[in-house]
Amino acid sequence: LLYARDAELGGKLRSKARELASFETSWIAAAVVPAQIALLATVFTRLLVVTGGSGVVFQLLYARVGCVVHQWKLPWPVYVACAWFFLDTAIKNQKLRAMEAVDTVGANARALEPRITTGASTARTAIAIPFLLLWLDTVGVTLSSVWGLLGFGGVAVSLGLKDLVADFIAGLMMLTNPTFKVGDNIKAGAVMGTVMGIGATKTTLLTRTGTGKTPHTVSNNVLSSHSAGLVNMSLSRARYFDHVLCVDASSMDAVETVCSLVTEYLHNHPLVILDPMDSSEKPWCALSQLGPHGVLIGVKCCLRKMGGQAFALEQGTMLLEIGKIVENTKGVKLGAFTGIVAA
Repeated sequence: LLYARDAELGGKLRSKARELASFETSWIAAAVVPAQIALLATVFTRLLVVTGGSGVVFQLLYARVGCVVHQWKLPWPVYVACAWFFLDTAIKNQKLRAMEAVDTVGANARALEPRITTGASTARTAIAIPFLLLWLDTVGVTLSSVWGLLGFGGVAVSLGLKDLVADFIAGLMMLTNPTFKVGDNIKAGAVMGTVMGIGATKTTLLTRTGTGKTPHTVSNNVLSSHSAGLVNMSLSRARYFDHVLCVDASSMDAVETVCSLVTEYLHNHPLVILDPMDSSEKPWCALSQLGPHGVLIGVKCCLRKMGGQAFALEQGTMLLEIGKIVENTKGVKLGAFTGIVAA
């Protein structure tokens, strides 16, 4: 169901993005400036070759002892930089158009914002690394010394960035195989809250602190690899109504009558789930304990999925109705003790 909903939202966003298409966010607009720069570089290079200025520039900048540059490949460095700039700008334009589509669609579409942002950042990084190496090669940099420095510091860098890399990989897994979205209530061990945002390495939760709620940043690796697992409480299929009535009864027949009337009320309630395949048990009301201070009657059922506030209001309404049933039954009245357990 989660994948179907995301696929539907993705289709709406793609459709809306096509409607919002403009020249400013098109691939052609992204190519205008790089094409102009590449043309100017070509003309400038030809002038240097014709006038003999290329040899002078090479002697001034590169023909020195200890220089890591060993050859001259103009205008290819400019061409590579322009291609890099073109692809990077095109990705940013596509991201901008997608975010505009999210603002237009609204509602649940905002849950895809973290995936759009992280996907665009990942694509830009994946393009930047090979283009940087290619640009260094066209400039004529000898990469052997660079690779030596990277190898020498690779161990230290890997140790320092291992947590960051683990968080990034966990973030990619969470975005490609989502188990929760923005707005869901999740729990991983002692960490519990409402998801406000999902980033490449961190997830922001709105957690309860005292009498208020505060944004709390949690690393993606902590959420995805917790020993207790991650629980998405927003995907629960039911809300549990579990209540204990303490009544004073003049006879067991009166208790039986109350249980029968309350059971009938639960079966006729439009929000009570009657199918045990959806709630694991049917609604019931029965005598649960006999004591010196009264009779305890258990009332339990599963209500259809709803928000916390809606469940609290519905629970209060049901308790009022059940209380009226007890009051209207002869030989039974409410006792002094009541307890409630809700999930």
